[in-house]
Amino acid sequence: MPFDRDLTSMSAFPMCSQCEAEYRNPNDRRFHAQTISCPDCGPRCWVTDRLGNVLASGRDAVIFVAEEILAGQIAAVKGIGGYQLISDATNDDAVGRLRLRKQRPSKPLPVMVGDTDAVAAIANAREHENAALQSHVNPIVLLTSLSRRIVSPQVAGSLNTIGVMLPSSALHAMITDAVGRPIVVTSGNRHGSPIIFENSVAASDLASVADVILHHDRDILHPVDDSVVQCVDDFTMTIRGGRGITPLTFSTSDQNRILAVGGHQKLAPAIQTGESLVLLPHIGDMTTEACRIRFQESLDQCRTLYQLDFDSVTHDQHPNYFTTQWAQQNTTPAISVQHHHAHIAASMFEHNLDDQTVLGITFDGTGFGQGTIWGGEVLEATTTSYQRVAHLRPFRLPGGEFSIKQPWRIAASLNSQLPGFAPIDPCLQFAIDRGPLTSSMGRLFDAVASIVLGIDTVDFEGEAAMRLEAECDRLEAETYRFEITDNEPLQMDWGPVLRQIDEDKKLISAAKIAMRFHHAVANLIVDIAARYRDIPCVLSGGVFQNRTLLEVTSRLARQQSLDIRFPRVLPINDGGLAIGQLVVASATISRNSHSRRDTSDRLPCAPSTMGGHPCA
Repeated sequence: MPFDRDLTSMSAFPMCSQCEAEYRNPNDRRFHAQTISCPDCGPRCWVTDRLGNVLASGRDAVIFVAEEILAGQIAAVKGIGGYQLISDATNDDAVGRLRLRKQRPSKPLPVMVGDTDAVAAIANAREHENAALQSHVNPIVLLTSLSRRIVSPQVAGSLNTIGVMLPSSALHAMITDAVGRPIVVTSGNRHGSPIIFENSVAASDLASVADVILHHDRDILHPVDDSVVQCVDDFTMTIRGGRGITPLTFSTSDQNRILAVGGHQKLAPAIQTGESLVLLPHIGDMTTEACRIRFQESLDQCRTLYQLDFDSVTHDQHPNYFTTQWAQQNTTPAISVQHHHAHIAASMFEHNLDDQTVLGITFDGTGFGQGTIWGGEVLEATTTSYQRVAHLRPFRLPGGEFSIKQPWRIAASLNSQLPGFAPIDPCLQFAIDRGPLTSSMGRLFDAVASIVLGIDTVDFEGEAAMRLEAECDRLEAETYRFEITDNEPLQMDWGPVLRQIDEDKKLISAAKIAMRFHHAVANLIVDIAARYRDIPCVLSGGVFQNRTLLEVTSRLARQQSLDIRFPRVLPINDGGLAIGQLVVASATISRNSHSRRDTSDRLPCAPSTMGGHPCA
């Protein structure tokens, strides 16, 4: 969109006479500079304490905040897309207090440094990773940590990666220069809530988290988090689409006007305008009321910005998702799209395969499918239909949602299906027998992490799998093997892998076992793809955020001359789901142009599951 000062939050700052003269002079380098400003005409910044007392202003505010950070205090700073919490990344106590106050006990925290020389002191950044750091997107880039610890181990915990970014504004550059060491820069909120962007809200809600708050008086109209990317081989892939990446626009000739509301986690809606497909910025997980309100506000802003009324809305098939219920209660006709079909369609769209039949391999944690929890799926798919041709051997989740945070339960469930393992406590067996059935590869990763690393509980979904990847010995060349049984559909049996792991636990290191398991999953993917060599294979789903798995899979695919692709621009996790929903819904509407889904066919609204991740 054109940037016109009068149509932005800069309209609140009339230019002083000197700025006006520079703005009007064609010979001045600030001629028609829409964001021209100075200390006289603003914007202005100031620092307050928790009670709202002003402690410093102007240039002194930046110096004051830097001194507070060096003294071990936590600062909340209003950036471009919202407030961010900043602390000294080399100070164990400061990082620990930030985690405690933000209620983020173990999830990795991103770090900001001043330049690429400072990056090289804390992480191994390859050429293309440095290019990503310095791109106009200015994202958080996931890098391999160096063994020498400059940054506090509390920043990334037991992981061997660290999220690093360079200053995203002049204000951030001034702070990093003044501090002179790595700083934690994370979203200004409590864990699970959307980023705070209004001065009055920050003054009240961040007073219990930050010791000092740096405000400025330019309003943020569209809050947005930082983007997150990682480099696989020699290219960059999106993990979270935020500032600098979204709104992400693709042209289309399809005239259907559709709203896609995504899933439940890592939610980012998308729209089809009749001229383009647009992926909107990341909002977050729909587990809290605050995030659900932000979701509605984002859609209202989208309608205003694009001046658009939608002909239909498309959503996930999971009946307990907030977005599903919202779509079904909306007056606009609703179209449901199966979770993994949407994943595959998004990958097809990015690679211009939406007019072909593909083999789609989707590995993730949870997706509603035919009354059970899918997550280890192989679908032969077009944009309008799919056939399930293979899936992971099903197992049960004792305690349902509790298994996500307590992976030892999943390990016990898997072991109970294998002959020769010790008898299980009757109460646990009772829970296993009545747990929901799943074919989730994400949950299998959790179970293996529990078996190999002794992980009983985790604080966030995916933590166990991330720790398993971090443990991998990259020099290990051996592999375990899944068995592919000739069922209809094919079944990918994890039993042989678990038996091999059990035999190796007393013989080799956990690092070698972890790497052999990653090799096993990669070999499974190429073995399945080789059976469908005549059609392209696309990968999608949250499990494929695992860089080790992707790199091994890519290498094996090249060796066997297999056409295996995965998203790079669109998030490979649920953040790209809404684009896939648009693709499927639009293709379905076009195929059945004279039939609309009647509201009587919709699934009834199930009770909301506030505070927990819904399971089938």
